[in-house]
Amino acid sequence: MKSLLPIIYYLLSRALIVLSHVLTLCHRRSHPFTKLRSRIVIEAGEIGWTSIEFKEVHQSAKEYLGEDSVLRLVVNRDEGYVQQVEHLLRKHTEITHYLYDPRTGRAENQQNLWNTLTDSVSMAVILHRYQVTPIVFLTDIGYRYWRYQAAAVTARNGVVVSFMSNKLSQAMFPHRRLIGPSIFPMSQATLNHLVNLRTTLEQQGNVVKQVRFMGSLYEPRASFFKEFERLMGAKADIRGRELGSVRKTDMEYWQLIASAAIVITTADQFDQPGADLKHVQHMVYRYLEVLACGSLLLAPAVPGVMNYFTPGIHFVPFESVQDAHDKAVYYLEANEQADRIRLEGQRRAKALIESRVFWLQINAALGPKGFF
Repeated sequence: MKSLLPIIYYLLSRALIVLSHVLTLCHRRSHPFTKLRSRIVIEAGEIGWTSIEFKEVHQSAKEYLGEDSVLRLVVNRDEGYVQQVEHLLRKHTEITHYLYDPRTGRAENQQNLWNTLTDSVSMAVILHRYQVTPIVFLTDIGYRYWRYQAAAVTARNGVVVSFMSNKLSQAMFPHRRLIGPSIFPMSQATLNHLVNLRTTLEQQGNVVKQVRFMGSLYEPRASFFKEFERLMGAKADIRGRELGSVRKTDMEYWQLIASAAIVITTADQFDQPGADLKHVQHMVYRYLEVLACGSLLLAPAVPGVMNYFTPGIHFVPFESVQDAHDKAVYYLEANEQADRIRLEGQRRAKALIESRVFWLQINAALGPKGFF
């Protein structure tokens, strides 16, 4: 059955395209909505809105589109998800775009073929009914049900934003409106804060000469850092947390990145039930976060990373645990080379954030359905 799922979802996506064209013909003359400018809804659950990623998506959208052009939907898990979306779109008929996260509607233990099918069809029909263009924020492309939902919801129009290279993900979707790999949608306000934070830490002598990691420890990442920590000894500072455990505050998180001489990350997919791309590396948030903070980034040169950053110029690439150890030891002592790379990386991150590249790519991919 699992081998048939991609075929089922491809056929569903094609069927939704036909359905949407029929609905367009039926409503062409009498559609009641007039939309003169772009307004976007960004959705997340209550817990999601406490995370850095959605705070930054929200703030960067306001900087790009304007303060009053961005609405926030806090999805209540105790109420029907689709009903909440439709209620909002019925109330705010001026909405033109909807940032949809497949993770928001149902918990992972509620995901199954039937729920995925009904959620996909319902969202596709509702967004079409209100003439709203979907922007799917697919951070976990390796999870098959969320990937299938993204494909179905954007079958007729809209765009899928993921952190995997388009060359690797293209075959999974019935269209080419894909952005991948994307970078973390950091806001200008946060960039300014991080630049000032790093400057202050340097002036106070509070940058620690260690290689640090912060984030979730899941396989195969957990095994990688267990071996890396063994090789590095006291020179490694692994601040991992179990999945689902309490996150650090935003201030603590940024402080830990900005105060480390080197920050290391892996780029592996999360090995979980329902994931089928665990062997494929993708860009994670740390690629932009670390460079924006002004620390030296030690990370794999994942497919597509050169769309934004050049290995050896903006960050230090590694290919194995041993390679990561050797380069970490070298750059902890080679201060001049480390400073050159981290400063080039920070300049590059600053240029990308100030250009609003996250939203510019979405606007370009949407074509006539774009923001402007």
